[in-house]
Amino acid sequence: MSTQIQKNITNKKNVKKYLDFTFENLQIEGYEAVYKITNEKENLLAIISMHDVTLGTALGGTRIKSYKSFNDALTDALRLSKGMSYKAAISEVGLGGGKSVIIVDDIKDKNENLLKAFGKAVDLLEGKYICAEDMGCTPQDVEHIHENTKYVVGLPTEKSSGNPSRFTSYGVVQGIKATLKKLFGTSNLKNRKIAIQGLGSVGELLIEHLFWAGADLIVSDIDMQKAKSFASIYGAIAVEPEAIHKVECDIFTPCAIGGTINDETIDELNCKAVCGAANNQLLEDRHADILKDKNILYAPDFVVNAGGLINVSTELEKDGYHPKKAKEKIYKIYNELLEIYKIAEENNISTNKAAIKLAQFKMKSGIGRRKDKLYFHHSE
Repeated sequence: MSTQIQKNITNKKNVKKYLDFTFENLQIEGYEAVYKITNEKENLLAIISMHDVTLGTALGGTRIKSYKSFNDALTDALRLSKGMSYKAAISEVGLGGGKSVIIVDDIKDKNENLLKAFGKAVDLLEGKYICAEDMGCTPQDVEHIHENTKYVVGLPTEKSSGNPSRFTSYGVVQGIKATLKKLFGTSNLKNRKIAIQGLGSVGELLIEHLFWAGADLIVSDIDMQKAKSFASIYGAIAVEPEAIHKVECDIFTPCAIGGTINDETIDELNCKAVCGAANNQLLEDRHADILKDKNILYAPDFVVNAGGLINVSTELEKDGYHPKKAKEKIYKIYNELLEIYKIAEENNISTNKAAIKLAQFKMKSGIGRRKDKLYFHHSE
């Protein structure tokens, strides 16, 4: 693609077309670029949101989902990409915050041609955004995206890192241990009551980690048969989805959709802390202040669930991917979270505000900025 065409595509003042694609920069204040992308031939409607690229190239998963409206999809992409900026900054992985969504009427509408078309759209941005798996997008789907672009991570291949869920779940374990340390002076999980909301790819791995560490588990999922099956395997208690946030426990662990901490649920919480894998657990930032007032310790989700990002980021390094490198970096979530708890306490602010301030400080100061180029070993 010519440089002139690339300049046209990224021109914030115009809607630009290339091949069968239409790129519209929505010009969202505070964001590097937000594109609405359409390809009528392949029935593609997508959003690529790049929030902040101070520390490196925007990277974030591709969510494939049915939304009630385009504005709902846009709100999701904007919130998620901002969270990725903070997550990347806190973790010092030398990347910026990005996210994409492919909007479908039904998840059954997902197909190879749609994924390949999205891959071509990513490629037309020539490395400004790197995608990965996310809700509704499997590592196998990412393979189809990869057919038309090298700007993708988390492929199930020898030179890539595969499904990041096991690393995300292990990072959540570190977050839970740090939260217990803050609450009780020890990170020991034995006999601690943990209520897990959602048994998706991360939640189902998390339950195994916590079981072997001695925790008493309460679980729920929209698929209650699945919840009951896991409860049977791990000696847990299964409760209905609408009840999981109400149960008495030490830690409530959201691992499903975002926004579960909201005006309706927050007064019903019966936990000492909230620490989980879901993105955007707080419907609004003000809910962090309400949790603080209720003396419920909140572990900022973009700190706790950074394991997946940390894992895929290592495959972009010069010497290539190795799971041990990712594991060592994920250990740091424990100390990072304790530091955020300390900052919040010393400044009498919510833990969410403390984490955001720390992330913004790192971005402003250039801490963790990438110095080397990115290596896409899976495309060599």
